[in-house]
Amino acid sequence: MSRTTGERLAVDGGTPVRTEPLLPGYPGGLLIGAEEKAAVLEVLDSQSLFRHYGPKPLGKVVEFERAFARAMGARHAVAVTSGTAALMTALAALGVGPGDEVIVPAYTWIATINAVVVLGAVPVFVDIDESLTMDPRALDAAVTPATKALLPVHMRGAAADMSAIVDAARRHRLRLVEDAAQAVGGRFRGRRLGTFGDLGAFSLQYHKVITTGEGGVVVTDDAALYDRAVRYHDQGSARIQELDETLPAGNPLMIGLNFRMSEITGAIGLVQLGRMEGIVERMRAHKRAILDGLTGVPGLTPRPLPDPDGDTGATLMFYLPSAERTREFSTALNAEGIRNTVAWDSGQHVYYHFDQIIERRLFAERHCAWECPHYRGRARLEKGMFPRSDDLLKRAIHIDLHPLMTERDEADIVRAIRKVSHALA
Repeated sequence: MSRTTGERLAVDGGTPVRTEPLLPGYPGGLLIGAEEKAAVLEVLDSQSLFRHYGPKPLGKVVEFERAFARAMGARHAVAVTSGTAALMTALAALGVGPGDEVIVPAYTWIATINAVVVLGAVPVFVDIDESLTMDPRALDAAVTPATKALLPVHMRGAAADMSAIVDAARRHRLRLVEDAAQAVGGRFRGRRLGTFGDLGAFSLQYHKVITTGEGGVVVTDDAALYDRAVRYHDQGSARIQELDETLPAGNPLMIGLNFRMSEITGAIGLVQLGRMEGIVERMRAHKRAILDGLTGVPGLTPRPLPDPDGDTGATLMFYLPSAERTREFSTALNAEGIRNTVAWDSGQHVYYHFDQIIERRLFAERHCAWECPHYRGRARLEKGMFPRSDDLLKRAIHIDLHPLMTERDEADIVRAIRKVSHALA
């Protein structure tokens, strides 16, 4: 593509907008400091790193669960070891398993898919819309007699259209789990993400809004689902304090896994949870300033969101007119010192295209979920079967934001985007 006259791009040998790279997008991680250190040392000094007992138990995980539930506006929370564990626990609490289908968006992180498949169920992919989240208009055609649940994903810090998705779940009498891993602290029309469905699953992995390095949380308002989530994540048992001769009849033990959170993780989570509102507020302010600075840039369309006011502000995303233009724009913008990726390439999130899913590569030779004798569905998957989603992702540029950004960072992002846009016009 020819360049217009004007300021020479760095990719063509000109002076880059900045030579010092932007800090990476680790919102909570960049704020780890004295408070987190003190919280960890307090647990170490107690010699009680296990959530259920020790010489001087502090109950940090229990405290974190209660605080997280309050912060989200949910009745119950279960702290687990990862966002993947949160998704598995939520789906297992609903009884998702062999013979079931779970509808998922074509754009998500692999954990969304893995959680479905490891439980023996089949992921059924649907298109995304311009918000880069599950397109509610695609749901009716995707529902089959085998469909058990919808699993929308609040991608890149912003909500899916939960009003329309909840309506679809009710219309088809389906269960609903929200994957809010990338959107801790986000909202949809004033209500916290993760609280619209039967259960919500969150991640505390290092790249997320708040972090404990690894970790996750499940929330629900349903007491029965809470009990099932507790059992699944803790070897199938009720809370261990109850495991004695007084265990009530009709409350049998079950088979489960060990996804228990440690006291160290819970202690860090409490500190980070206290930072959540400030992190989201600052990231949203940075994003608003940048978008204001990009007003009127020709050929650039900001990612439209179902509820911009509920966005966490963790990412800046915008569309360009074609895949070719987007690739060239991204390369030039990186050369200007503004780290970015094309959504199609970003973190390899287009998992319906990946061979391990298409070829059904599991650790067992038999391909249950798809080949389970209980499964009567006909879900198929092949590369290129979602051309609309593919087109959106190939035209979307993604820039991470974080709470420590400065006015200079904001100005440099705006200047670099305007510079590249002008040169490539």
